[in-house]
Amino acid sequence: MKKYIIFFLIGCLLAAFTACERLLVGPDAPADPVNVFDEAWTFADREYSFFEFKDIDWDAAYQEFRPKITDDMTEEALFEVIADMLYLLRDGHVNLRSSFNRSRNWSWFLNSPENFNYSILERNYFEAKQQFVGPFVVHDFGDVGYFYYPSFGSGVSGSDMDYIVEKFKDHKGLIIDMRGNGGGSLSNVYQIAGRFTKEEITAAKERYKIGPEHEAFSELEELTLEPRGTFYEKPVILLTNRGCYSATNFFTTFMRTLPTVTVMGDTTGGGGGGPTFTELANGWSLRVSATQLLTLDNFNVEDGVPPDVQVDLDPADEANGIDTILELALEELRK
Repeated sequence: MKKYIIFFLIGCLLAAFTACERLLVGPDAPADPVNVFDEAWTFADREYSFFEFKDIDWDAAYQEFRPKITDDMTEEALFEVIADMLYLLRDGHVNLRSSFNRSRNWSWFLNSPENFNYSILERNYFEAKQQFVGPFVVHDFGDVGYFYYPSFGSGVSGSDMDYIVEKFKDHKGLIIDMRGNGGGSLSNVYQIAGRFTKEEITAAKERYKIGPEHEAFSELEELTLEPRGTFYEKPVILLTNRGCYSATNFFTTFMRTLPTVTVMGDTTGGGGGGPTFTELANGWSLRVSATQLLTLDNFNVEDGVPPDVQVDLDPADEANGIDTILELALEELRK
């Protein structure tokens, strides 16, 4: 069994740790600021999986931030120093959590255009005619089917997917809108993606840390996608933006391998590392990425999966209540 099991958390990256993640707790140690800082740095040094990929000098980070630690500093000041150091990892899966705060780096989507405005969909496309099927917002454009999935943290049942496949089986195609979906459970990834393949396929590769050295990884292992229920055979367009993170990044990696699927919109936000966590001596929780997800051609998706068709939400269209990305998807499926 693998040392780590990937379990991606929801888009707001709540640090509610589950048994699916590996808990690493060291021996009893003093909870003074120096020791807590050293614990945090050392845990990341041994377990984090993207130092070489991101060209991060973690020793230099220690030299920069360690002098800021003093024996008499407050908990809030200590938290801020460690959080600033962890920010250098440029990773939304890296979080320090205390009773009073949670660190995060959300630059993966804050520095990019949103390319999504749900209000436009609701007001100008759905016009109160959308359906709510399980966690999905479903709309019938007459000749093209559509569903929006806000979060992989919301459970998907086989009956939910049965309904969608049956409803749109005779349409020209299906649009799956994942824009703004920040992640959740991998079980939902397999539940949805399994409807778009007729046979078991290799969809991605994975490796995980097996030692304290920065490049100490297992051999690459194949990740397979198996059919789940009735196959949807018509063309599919998957809409993505930089708000697609973690499990949604995983889903996009899987879907882009399928011949009936076209990815349209913007590059996903990334998040290709399954997390592991520890409890520091003062009771704070620290989580870091400990695996790597790669495409079949060995592209590391930590920084995102590029679309097949790049298109942004045009500001002039948005001002006029038009979703540029959705319009292009409809146009392509209607050809």
